[in-house]
Amino acid sequence: MSTTISHATWGQWPSVRLATPAAEVEAVSEIGARVVSLRDLRRGREWLLGGEPPDEAEGRGWSAEGVVFSGRESFGWDECLPTVSVCADPLDPHAPPLRDHGDQWGRGAYLSVDHERGAVKHTWSVPRWSYRLTRQLSFDDEQTLLAHYQLKSLAEGPLPLLWSQPPVFRREPGTRLELPRVTRVVRTSQLGIDLPEDTTWPEASIGDGRSIDLSRVHTGLGWAAKLYADAPEPVTAVAPDGARLTIDWDRDFAPILGVWLAYGGWPAHGEPCEQVALEPTTSAHDDLAAARADGRERVLMPGEQLAWWVSLRLS
Repeated sequence: MSTTISHATWGQWPSVRLATPAAEVEAVSEIGARVVSLRDLRRGREWLLGGEPPDEAEGRGWSAEGVVFSGRESFGWDECLPTVSVCADPLDPHAPPLRDHGDQWGRGAYLSVDHERGAVKHTWSVPRWSYRLTRQLSFDDEQTLLAHYQLKSLAEGPLPLLWSQPPVFRREPGTRLELPRVTRVVRTSQLGIDLPEDTTWPEASIGDGRSIDLSRVHTGLGWAAKLYADAPEPVTAVAPDGARLTIDWDRDFAPILGVWLAYGGWPAHGEPCEQVALEPTTSAHDDLAAARADGRERVLMPGEQLAWWVSLRLS
């Protein structure tokens, strides 16, 4: 298999591209190693929702401790660790809250390139907690992108963790979300819709007695919801033209799938977003404090190293 690695720019920011004859991925090291493109070259299809590159001042703001995630920054694929939403610091109740979308989001990562193996690696060392996260991107075959993760503790005590990988897809009406063997989901947040906390998949009843097919991508409905499922098999987004993006992952590390559906109901203030995401995650919680309260956090022990993987196949 032929894999090429090249350097480019995304707006004013240096980026790195990894490509086969069938697929290409692009990441931007200085803004959180965010993946800004995942293209099926044979079909000419971009799967990830695009966004406008920040200027230098805005980019610096994205790395700030008190950054607040909004619709403006909701695109592409980033890494969320040790929390997704803002929450109290479980190690120090007197410290500021844990950062929105975690310590990696928007912050520069060290890039290393291995042309011989056809791999690009990003490494984050975060200022708040003592751990080191590494993500390596490579192609298993021409159509399958692999993300291999390693998380090493540099701390003297245990570190509680919640990890999520949220690739945000372009909203395209008629797309289907296939979640094999999933019949129920847990709803943790919603805006503009009344879904039960425990609801059926894919047909769900809403508060006014109507039902909606959650597996069908819609548009302009004025609502948004975050759902979680125990997904024992790979999950797939199927576009109207039959193109497929199938996501599989290491369920020993991250047994849960998050499903983000935004059809104009989020954010509460600002320009409404139209997007969907299928998110491998360690627990069915929006933040680390909630995961800990439920006994569902992952714990990284002193000196321990954890490893896990995610694959994304274009077909």
